[in-house]
Amino acid sequence: MAIIKDVSTFLWLLVVYIFARYAVVDLDMPSFDMNHIIWAQNELFFITTKDLFIIVGLFFLFIEIWKAADPANKNNLTEVIVSFLVSVAYLTIFLIWDKAHNITFFILMIMSFLDSIGGVIISVSVAKKDISFNA
Repeated sequence: MAIIKDVSTFLWLLVVYIFARYAVVDLDMPSFDMNHIIWAQNELFFITTKDLFIIVGLFFLFIEIWKAADPANKNNLTEVIVSFLVSVAYLTIFLIWDKAHNITFFILMIMSFLDSIGGVIISVSVAKKDISFNA
């Protein structure tokens, strides 16, 4: 059970993205039709599947930074290592798989790298506060 909690949420997003692409989901397909809402300019507004992936990725980035900043979290090192592995997986898939050669996957990859780098920075700053120097 602990390994599921330590796994980066970006891994779950990567699995959903791979599943969606193998299921031949068109990323430009509207996911939510919001045409019934009256907009100020009377323009059409819809969220495509690729927009939905980016929105969920931003939400997951918030969750990961929140988990890294939690002082009660004792598995911070494990989460940072797993986040780096997930970031490497994103980079590898981006370089190898032709269905990942798009801006949506690139943005998700950048978010994954920000998650791993942010986890390291937050862990180091929390560790500095735990160490006290007596001069």
